[in-house]
Amino acid sequence: MAAVVETLSSWDGAVSALGEHVRFAPLTFVFLLASAWWVKWPLIVAVGSACDAKRRCLPRATAAAALAVGTAALLVTLLKDLFDRARPPVADPGLDPIGIVPASASFPSGHAATAFAAAVAVALVYPRLGRPLLALAAVVAVSRVYLGVHYLVDVAAGTLLGIAVGIAAAWVVKAAARAPRARAANPARP
Repeated sequence: MAAVVETLSSWDGAVSALGEHVRFAPLTFVFLLASAWWVKWPLIVAVGSACDAKRRCLPRATAAAALAVGTAALLVTLLKDLFDRARPPVADPGLDPIGIVPASASFPSGHAATAFAAAVAVALVYPRLGRPLLALAAVVAVSRVYLGVHYLVDVAAGTLLGIAVGIAAAWVVKAAARAPRARAANPARP
C-alpha cells in the first residue's frame, strides 16, 4: 500500500510540474474564470433553475442540484479534515500557483466535487444539458490542477465523489416527485 501511495504522490508531483510548463495566457484566463466561486456550482444550479422555470414545473433540477451540492460540500469538508493533505505549493514551495491558494486541505477537491455533483444532478433531470454541464464541470476540475492549487488525485477523487452524490441526489428528488403520484394512483382501501 505504501508503494501505491508513493507512486501516486510521484505522479501528482509530475503533473503539477507539467501544469506549470504548459501555461498559456489565454488558457490561464479561462481557468481562472472557471475557478471563480460562482462558476463551480452556482452557475450550474442557475441553469437547472432556469429550465425548471421555463417548464413551469416543480423545481426538480434545482432541488436535485442543491441537495447534491450541499451533500458534496459536507462530505468534502469531512474528508479534508480526515486526510489533511497539503496543497501542492505548500508541500513543494518550488511550485508557482496562480491566484489565491486556499487555506483548506487539498484532498479532495471541493471545486471538482460540487461542480460535478451539480452538473450530474441537473443532467439527470434534463438530459439534453448533460454534455455542456459535464464539460463545464470538467473545465472547473482541470482548472484546479492547472492553477497549481490541487493535485490530480485530489481532483479525481472530487470528481468521483461529485458524480456519486449527483446521481444519488437526482434519484432522491425523482423518487420524492413520484411518491405523491403513486399514492394518488393507488389510494389505500379501508
